[in-house]
Amino acid sequence: MTPEEEVISLRQENQALRERARAQQETIDVQQTVIDQQQRLIEGLHQRTDRLSEQVQALQERLKKDSHNSHLPPSSDRFHRQPKSLRKRSGKQAGGQADHPGSSLLLSPTPDTVIVHPVECCQHCQRDLRQVESLPVERRQVRDLPPKHVLVIEHQAEAKWCPSCHEISSATFPDDVRAPVQYGAALGAVGVYLVQQQLLPYERACEVIKDLLGPPMSVGTLAGLVERCAQQLEPVEQQIKAALSRAEVLHQDETG
Repeated sequence: MTPEEEVISLRQENQALRERARAQQETIDVQQTVIDQQQRLIEGLHQRTDRLSEQVQALQERLKKDSHNSHLPPSSDRFHRQPKSLRKRSGKQAGGQADHPGSSLLLSPTPDTVIVHPVECCQHCQRDLRQVESLPVERRQVRDLPPKHVLVIEHQAEAKWCPSCHEISSATFPDDVRAPVQYGAALGAVGVYLVQQQLLPYERACEVIKDLLGPPMSVGTLAGLVERCAQQLEPVEQQIKAALSRAEVLHQDETG
């Protein structure tokens, strides 16, 4: 082979190598693009997996909660065996029984107010019946509350001057009359009852007293009445505690 032919051959091989290298570079670029896309996809899948893991954890925490370890009512308990009633069927139908005595309002023999509805004329011929004696009347009674009216009891303590010793003697007020104007025992008992027995908040109890009975009462006054009642019942409370401490069996639940 002559030198010229050898040069030509080398040039052809060089050109073929360049084309092959260019093709390989294009393949590498395509593969790098695919790798970048897959990397972004993997990162997105990782983020989605993290979010799903958080949701699963939150759902598991919710499933762990029931009426025993949260504020949820017992009816919302899941996957727990519901307690079965130990009562046996009586065979009777639901509702009032045939031999049930029942209860109803009875006519009072001493009504507070009697309203007579007279017959003045005949409903058929229009004759004047005002002077005619009535037959036995038909009675119907209505049980209702009296209008709001607060009983105001004024205590007056006399003071007298003795003509013999020239000294002044004054009468004493009852022990439960301590202030110029105050609430009576019955009205105070209603306030204590609303707060302690019916479990009304102090503000609502004062609102009920004003709406139903009439006199306004402040929260501070009602709190003082409750405190005074508690002090008066303290000896009774001590007696109950002493009796419970001597009892052989105490019927209590977890709230006691």
